[in-house]
Amino acid sequence: NNNPEIYEVNRMEAHATLMPFDTIEDAKEGNRELSKYFKSLNGQWKFRFSENASCRESDFYEENYDCEEWDMINVPGHWQLQGYDYPQYTNITYPWQGKEDIKPPYAPTKFNPVGQYVTYFTVPEQWDGQPVYISFQGVESAFYVWVNGDFVGYSEDTFDPADFDLTPYIKEGRNKLAVEVYRWCDASWLEDQDFWRLSGIFRDVYLYSTPQYHIYDFNVLADLDDNYEDGTITIKAKIINYFERQTSPLILEARLYDSDENEVFDMPLKGTVDINKMEAREVTLLNKVAKPQKWSAEKPNLYTIVLILRDNNGEILETESCRIGFRKFEIKDGVMKINGKRIVFKGVNRHEFSCDKGRAIGYEEMLKDIKLMKQYNINAVRTSHYPNNPIWYDLCDQYGLYVIDENNLETHGSWQVNGKITPETAIPFDYPEWTPALLDRCNSMLQRDKNHPSVVIWSLGNEAFGGENFIKMHDFFKEKDPSRIVHYEGVFNCRASEAASDVESRMYAKPQDIEEYARNNPKKPFMLCEYSHAMGNSCGNLFKYTDLTDKYDVVQGGFIWDWIDQAIKTKTEDGTEYLAYGGDFGDWPNDGNFSGNGIIFADRTVTPKIIEVKKCYQNVYFQSEDINKGKIIITNKFLFTNLEDFELRWTVIGNGYEIQKGLFTVEIEPQQSKIVNIPFTVPAKINIDEEFILTISIVLKEDVSWAKKGHEVAFEQFILPVAASKINHAEKVAGDLSIIENESTININAGDFSIVFSKLSGDIISYKYKNNELFRVGPTPNFWRAITDNDNGNRLQDRAAVWRKDGVEKQLLYLSIKEEGNAVELSLEHLLLSTKSKCLINYKIFADGKIDITEVLIPAEGLPEIPEVGMIMVMDNKYDNLQWYGKGPHENHWDRNRGAKIGIYNGKVAEQMVPYLKPQECGNKTEVRWSEITDKKGIGIKVSGHPVIELSVLPYTAEELEQNDHQYKLPVSDKTVIRVNYKQMGVGGDDSWGARPHNEFTLPANRIYEYSYSIMAVEK
Repeated sequence: NNNPEIYEVNRMEAHATLMPFDTIEDAKEGNRELSKYFKSLNGQWKFRFSENASCRESDFYEENYDCEEWDMINVPGHWQLQGYDYPQYTNITYPWQGKEDIKPPYAPTKFNPVGQYVTYFTVPEQWDGQPVYISFQGVESAFYVWVNGDFVGYSEDTFDPADFDLTPYIKEGRNKLAVEVYRWCDASWLEDQDFWRLSGIFRDVYLYSTPQYHIYDFNVLADLDDNYEDGTITIKAKIINYFERQTSPLILEARLYDSDENEVFDMPLKGTVDINKMEAREVTLLNKVAKPQKWSAEKPNLYTIVLILRDNNGEILETESCRIGFRKFEIKDGVMKINGKRIVFKGVNRHEFSCDKGRAIGYEEMLKDIKLMKQYNINAVRTSHYPNNPIWYDLCDQYGLYVIDENNLETHGSWQVNGKITPETAIPFDYPEWTPALLDRCNSMLQRDKNHPSVVIWSLGNEAFGGENFIKMHDFFKEKDPSRIVHYEGVFNCRASEAASDVESRMYAKPQDIEEYARNNPKKPFMLCEYSHAMGNSCGNLFKYTDLTDKYDVVQGGFIWDWIDQAIKTKTEDGTEYLAYGGDFGDWPNDGNFSGNGIIFADRTVTPKIIEVKKCYQNVYFQSEDINKGKIIITNKFLFTNLEDFELRWTVIGNGYEIQKGLFTVEIEPQQSKIVNIPFTVPAKINIDEEFILTISIVLKEDVSWAKKGHEVAFEQFILPVAASKINHAEKVAGDLSIIENESTININAGDFSIVFSKLSGDIISYKYKNNELFRVGPTPNFWRAITDNDNGNRLQDRAAVWRKDGVEKQLLYLSIKEEGNAVELSLEHLLLSTKSKCLINYKIFADGKIDITEVLIPAEGLPEIPEVGMIMVMDNKYDNLQWYGKGPHENHWDRNRGAKIGIYNGKVAEQMVPYLKPQECGNKTEVRWSEITDKKGIGIKVSGHPVIELSVLPYTAEELEQNDHQYKLPVSDKTVIRVNYKQMGVGGDDSWGARPHNEFTLPANRIYEYSYSIMAVEK
């Protein structure tokens, strides 16, 4: 089919997700598995794969066709993940480009695999004489259906349900169901989402029956009055009479139950239905509800509505139900509000994905997603870029997430090629031949999801440019559902379509651009439907975006791109398991690891990025009023939650160790602030290098559905400004040093240690403690970090390449040595050969083996920014234990460390590797006071900042990380690589295709850098 105006044949009209039950109690339970009207067809089906339509078995659907020798395949599932065809990842490029030269609306012919499915079913006896339907919840991308050799229907639109009436085709006993699925169709031009291109029946397939008289569809609007106190409920139901049999009028009854299963209405709502003809009849029921428990993401209070269809004798014919929530979402006073309160979306975009099953995800994966989102302070999700599995919306209702429900539409590759916008090639634009299919997709999403309180915004789709069709879709939603607002970011690229969106929505706008919009008489509320591109090591300066939501009411948050890495678990030929990205399956064209931009990994473990998200998204703020007296200003940014629902925990640590703690409850109303006294005792400071830190946490008082008691929802740390009662400046070290020089080395010995410097390079070539050699390679200047995905996107490796070898390729210009009491001081001056910069290093060695090191970088003129300023050293891999006092416990960076706490942390060196899809810079720690790298005997080195350093301890060098494009390709390491930095530049993350880290998190080469630290042998 290459006609966009033919997108279905015999498909039933779209309706809400529903299932008939016999009793009110079963309907209240709402579990379709318990309904006698439900029969799942999930499981093993017969399957045949063909490279294209010309190779398929054209008569496989016939009743007498024998397919017993066919393979078996799991339904739901993608055939590419079950041994057929191959998955393909592309972002913008249509997947057939370069393979077939086709234009819209034509589908590929040579490159268009076909999957043929067959299964058999029997109709339950209790369905005898009743209608029988089949529902396909998701099939990618177009499919034909036959039963017992008869053609039933056809459907496109991958992500919306397709129901067909099987009643005329079924028979007693075994029935043959045949389905033919095409990888591509004309509608695939509308489905150019940034994701893995997969195929097959990937969501549930089930049969269902209904009585002759059936509630075919219903819409429940649970609204609030203008004061957001009392509710109104409006129920519109569509009743059908399947067989043309005469009957007396029926009665439609509605009962409402609260969360404790108490009936809300004094008397059930009732309406009469004259259903003497087969035509559908609509019934409307209305009622007021005094002071209902309101629904919000913070307080997801749900009610159950049960609809009962009775005959004129009062006998129940059918019951149906759904969960509803009383809430009002609106644009008022120029901002979006939920139940009268200004909303801030602390959101993520979420592709449906599993590294094992692709988009054929199940309940467990969805439940894990929703709990993680709640645990990390995420309150909103955009279903990028298609309607999700219906179960997802039930979970969002139940656990509390605001949903932007997105229409199945993206045509990015039709109007943007090689980074250039070409409106003249855009589809669907104004073309009338696409209009019916577009409105059908909108209608399918709206009808299915209209009763979910979590759905607050309808989205017309993603990155499909603009045109008259978008205004038509907008107007369709506003006419059918005025209770929600409509979103479409594409009007940013096509301002002629401005009327298609009720909000100003943008992607990857810089903070200064957002601020400019907010300051210039904004006409619409602003949100970022995509921002903080989380590809690889990313999400730097996230706080700049979230800070703007406090500064300007019109700036109402955004949705991080995105939730989960899209990577497929697979194996090498030798059986090594790894996570694959674009190109790993021989797929072409592909966009490599550009699918690796989740704040959780593909296996649903968390990344360091999500911890920063949690901090920036937290709803409680802390400021010092008078920290010496324990006075803290606490601001409750929740909309509907008093902080008395939580506990406040505080601790004071001294040099990393807990010395005081407390716990109490504080009452602060939503959107209010209060000065709270934290009852710690100001400790006495004995030595100048002692510090005391107050940490305040807001934690769950009791277990909730998504986390356990004690789960932290917000925190802040304060360094206490206490005065020292005793100051000990002097370095008092007993013992004598001996110095032995020859032509090539300087040897310094005392007690249990010896240090050897090379006169040729000026580097430490040996540092021994009790005959243990601590260094393979002593400290040497280093100005390079492994390239991150964001660095690659802004071409740092080209722009700053002169810094790559500068620490290694250096010339010693000057070396002096002098004795100072119980210390020896070496001063060196290097010329860095690539950049012609100067690097000065001073070593001061004490009799106990401690080495104070000061590095000074004097950049030459006209150089690019410096990836990092520091020194690198290498130890044997037996030194594999790491302890540090600084920010942690996870990786953190200059522009992404607000979610990390100062403390003492331990781990293995190998554990500091963060398994991004492509190896890259990772494992960094900021604000490190000291660190110890030791072997199993406790022997090693202690590195101390003066006062703080940045620290990286990994099993690999930057060169090794850059040379290997997958984690599994990294060699078995025989070393521990330590980088002690003044700073390394931030990771950035405004986007991953050009944006650089913000200026204040870079190291420009127009200034001199100086920092110092110490190294000392330790034995625990």
